[in-house]
Amino acid sequence: MTHKDLKEYKILILEDNPADIDLYKRRLTRQDAAKFDLTTAGTIEEAKKCTESDQFDCFVIDYRLPDGEGLDFVHHLTQKFEDSATKPAILMITGQGNEEIAVAAMKAGVHDYLTKRSISDGFFVRPILNAIQRAELASQIHYYQNELERSNQELSDFTHTASHDLKAPLRRIISYCEMLEEDAGPKLSDDEKSMLSRMTLNASRMQNLINGLLSYSLIQSEKEEPEVTDLQKMVEDIRDEFLDQIEENDAKVIISALPTQQVYPMRVRQLFTNLISNALKYRGDETPLIEIDCNIDAEKPVFRIKDNGLGIEENFHKDIFKDFKRLHNQEEIEGTGLGLAICRKIVEKHNGEIWLESEPGKGTIFFFTLGMEG
Repeated sequence: MTHKDLKEYKILILEDNPADIDLYKRRLTRQDAAKFDLTTAGTIEEAKKCTESDQFDCFVIDYRLPDGEGLDFVHHLTQKFEDSATKPAILMITGQGNEEIAVAAMKAGVHDYLTKRSISDGFFVRPILNAIQRAELASQIHYYQNELERSNQELSDFTHTASHDLKAPLRRIISYCEMLEEDAGPKLSDDEKSMLSRMTLNASRMQNLINGLLSYSLIQSEKEEPEVTDLQKMVEDIRDEFLDQIEENDAKVIISALPTQQVYPMRVRQLFTNLISNALKYRGDETPLIEIDCNIDAEKPVFRIKDNGLGIEENFHKDIFKDFKRLHNQEEIEGTGLGLAICRKIVEKHNGEIWLESEPGKGTIFFFTLGMEG
């Protein structure tokens, strides 16, 4: 490859020592790995002016400068390019190696840290090219992350809008079915009554599905502030809301010493509600027993909801958290297949994990962590 075919990079060298500048220029011009268009500045203020009038692929910054420390300029650069789609590479140079300076530089956003001794020994071009490649890769990752977030938000917004717009006409369909059954019931044949009953049932199932989709989309789109929340009181309140079902099933729900923790309260209420509802819905032959507790001695508090219900075969333990995944058909047990997917999304929103232990006929234990700490 000829010199004119080499890729060219614009470099700003922030250094006040003429001898060091000459050294850097010699190292960067007497090589055949890349072409470098070099600009020099002796002070932070001069370097700031250069960034206003030109764009650079890489900044080589001395740690000590006449009008401040090199880290001051690094902070300026990170703020300047915070919202930029492309971010430059940054190298910090010091007279002597210092671990504390190196750590502070990396935390500030520097891609590499070199001593002037290593540059004198010829170790300069490759670190610059590596830093530029890392900066380019980071910019690409940042771009794709933004595109993914935008795409997910658009999908969430569409799901929310579609679900919301479908609720009103569906309510009217259910109302018309109920009115027809009330007004014309005696005149209908058994087959017509059966068809009307199936129509009402399927409309109700569709309504539950739409409500599930709406809840699912709100996890991402709804803006809720985290709050320090008494989870013991929250779950006791949820238990009271299930009182009719608990009495109907002669169930027992035991809640033991749940912590106070910073969470998104509406979402966590939905999380516990879904898991308690499942424990009641998928009961076995025994009288339902649901135990809710938390291991606060773990690195992160681990919540546990245990039941003595139907249980789940091991080959479904991972799939059960996928969207629309159901293990029973509608005729056996009503459901949308979104309940545990919603639980997973809520736990992920809290930077947590959810998993289960279960055997058919021996009940299920759901475990989850909530990454936020009170």
